[in-house]
Amino acid sequence: MRTPLVLEEIWRDMRFGLRSLLRSPGFAAAAISCLALGIGANAAFFSVLNAVLLRPLPFVEPDRLVRIYEEISGVGPGSVSFPNFRDWAEQNTGFEQLAAYRVGSRNLLSGTGDPERIRAVEATPKLFSLLGARPLLGRVFAAETDEPGKSKVAVVSEELWQTRLGGDPTQGGGTIRLDGVPYTVVGVMPASFDFPAGGAATDVWVLLEPSPEMASSRNTHALSVVGRLKLAMTLRQATAQLVTVAARIEKDHPAEQAGRSVLVQLLRETLVGRVRPALFILLGAVGLVLLIACANVANLLLARAAVRQHEVAIRLALGASRARLVRQLLIESLVLSFAGALLGLLLARWSLDALLPLAKGALPVFREFLLDGRVFGFLVAVAVLSGLAFGIVPALRSSREDVRSCLTEAGGKLTGTSHQQLLRSALVILEIAVSLVLLVGAGLLLRGFLVLSGTEPGLVKENVLTVHLAVPKAQLAGSTPRVFRPVLEKIRALPGVRFAALTSMLPIQKAGMNGDFTIEGRAAPPPGKEPLAELRVASPGFFQTLGIPILRGRDFGESDGESGPRVAIINDALARKHFPGEDPLGQRLRFGGDTFTIIGVVGSVRQAGLDHEPLAEIYRPYAAEGAAGVLDDPVLVIRTAVPPESLTNGVRAAVKSVDSTLPLFAVLTMEQVIDRSLAGRRLNLWLLAIFAGIALVLSATGLYGVISYLVAQRTREIGVRIALGAQKRDVLGLVMRQGARLTGAGLILGLLGAFAVTRVLESLLYGVSTRDPLTYAALAVALGAVALLATWIPARRVSQIDPILAIRTE
Repeated sequence: MRTPLVLEEIWRDMRFGLRSLLRSPGFAAAAISCLALGIGANAAFFSVLNAVLLRPLPFVEPDRLVRIYEEISGVGPGSVSFPNFRDWAEQNTGFEQLAAYRVGSRNLLSGTGDPERIRAVEATPKLFSLLGARPLLGRVFAAETDEPGKSKVAVVSEELWQTRLGGDPTQGGGTIRLDGVPYTVVGVMPASFDFPAGGAATDVWVLLEPSPEMASSRNTHALSVVGRLKLAMTLRQATAQLVTVAARIEKDHPAEQAGRSVLVQLLRETLVGRVRPALFILLGAVGLVLLIACANVANLLLARAAVRQHEVAIRLALGASRARLVRQLLIESLVLSFAGALLGLLLARWSLDALLPLAKGALPVFREFLLDGRVFGFLVAVAVLSGLAFGIVPALRSSREDVRSCLTEAGGKLTGTSHQQLLRSALVILEIAVSLVLLVGAGLLLRGFLVLSGTEPGLVKENVLTVHLAVPKAQLAGSTPRVFRPVLEKIRALPGVRFAALTSMLPIQKAGMNGDFTIEGRAAPPPGKEPLAELRVASPGFFQTLGIPILRGRDFGESDGESGPRVAIINDALARKHFPGEDPLGQRLRFGGDTFTIIGVVGSVRQAGLDHEPLAEIYRPYAAEGAAGVLDDPVLVIRTAVPPESLTNGVRAAVKSVDSTLPLFAVLTMEQVIDRSLAGRRLNLWLLAIFAGIALVLSATGLYGVISYLVAQRTREIGVRIALGAQKRDVLGLVMRQGARLTGAGLILGLLGAFAVTRVLESLLYGVSTRDPLTYAALAVALGAVALLATWIPARRVSQIDPILAIRTE
């Protein structure tokens, strides 16, 4: 019978707590608002963390899935060659299955309308069975019956099935045309299937058909490989077994495989590993925001405890036990906390909608940010822990009141021991210190972001339009200029166009196709130690279009690649590293089995992003033999004399007039391309800045509350001072000194804390030291100014009181 009585008492305490809060609406509103900001920020960020790090990958037993790379000594992991994948699959004993795939795009043609560029994955037959994926309709690839090169079958996404195949459940066996080739649709994957994860949604999966070169060359690295560990096989064991296979391959093919091994990582790690440190840093930041919110509410409760001293004394005098009183006060705190959590939940839902555009492209696993069961469980846990954290000290302090002394004082009088005042002051100092830590962190990220944004990319970014052009591989067979030259001529003739050119890959976005090269006339480097360079294909006028300076030699001509010697242009980064103190013009390089003569040196651009130094780079003319294999995703770059966005329709019409089957996609200005490359850093900056802003508001509010409380306690004293001739400036100085002491202590503690804590931001900064004195000084002064303003408001109010009224009120 004891348990029902306890529950009844708890329910009675909850109702009493609600009535108590309703009688103090100002206090309740202030406390709930603080908690809503702290708990809401934590709930919103935890939903992001849940989507990226905690929610399981949508595959069967995802913890057994791995990604396998070829690892080059001194370079790092990279893509895999088809012969190596084949040998791994045949010789390993640590994996149930291995599958290879590569991501690309295809032109989807239909009887009506314009062609559409869709994301396509070419995969070996075992991919779906390895992932344990089941189709919504039909079947997936069957390793026993589907043969690459012979079976033209496709598995489509649910979205493509709905939009292009009409969502007809009888559509199995229907046909779609990819790059003009008919494929039989054998299955439909549900919308929940996301592979490869972490990028744009895949529309269609087809069988991988390696070209003769890909099938035979171990130097053609174009594949991603996934595997499923055998039961009871650890990652370490499987890696060791595969390393043995790689060593055997290196022994059999020393010329191609010297210095190459393998790297095996869990699939989840490959998707989220690079963002995990930043997310944990931000989790710590949002935890500090909650700490400030709890300190603020604890301060409010301590002030309220002073008002309720008489009430507590009467309850103790009537026989209430101190344990019973502590429980009731803690339940009141929990009622406050859950009220703040409910309001915080609404703020979290709103903030997630606002966060979605910032997160797109910044997070490797991009899913909906759902307030699911895990998030609600986190919210409840945070509400309970917060309620206990900010309620326990005020509850214990209240239960220790001296009954006799409290009953002899006037009820409701604002009193409070020196210990309470000291505790409230300590809480404010803590709030200011933590706020300064967050502000310095956000300031460092902002300075780093501004430095990065101002970094010269090595090209002109103003008035440049970039357009991806989808051309089927079969159409590129033979003469590449035959396809692109008419398109470029049409675009150059458009009003407002200054220059137009073509390239295999845009700068800034990422590194492209790379490989090793040798310099003719020099001793061959040891196997596995060959220098690496990025390979780009460009049309004549490309460097002029993007404003990349030609430092020596000349640009490509229209005949380069079609006739005469095989030529190439290198960038300054390659020239300085491999031709120091000599003229590279006329030197001959061997790259990818081809030898060519250097005809020019151009300025270096930041191919892999503004935060990466320029890489060694080799440009080949777009008419060169083999260029078609590099131009899988050609990009038109157009320099304009008018706003580049205004030419989008004209460019589309120009391309369509040459070939109506060529779709355009990813139409962006160069400024947008650069801006998107900063998406991850921008997200980190915005989140930390928001957390720092919330902390600043809460700490300023906390300081205001403490000073207002101290002023209220000294109202009679201040009235007497004014009556005896004290001036307003004297009263202002008296109160401001109190606030300044608290602020100064908080700033000193905050500077020390920031100096120790901001080291964790080092990996997120660019061009700025974590010890940057300007950031520390500026933000300390700014926070100090806000804190003193929060002090000045109650100080000014009390300096204007009527001394007679103050004495009478007291």
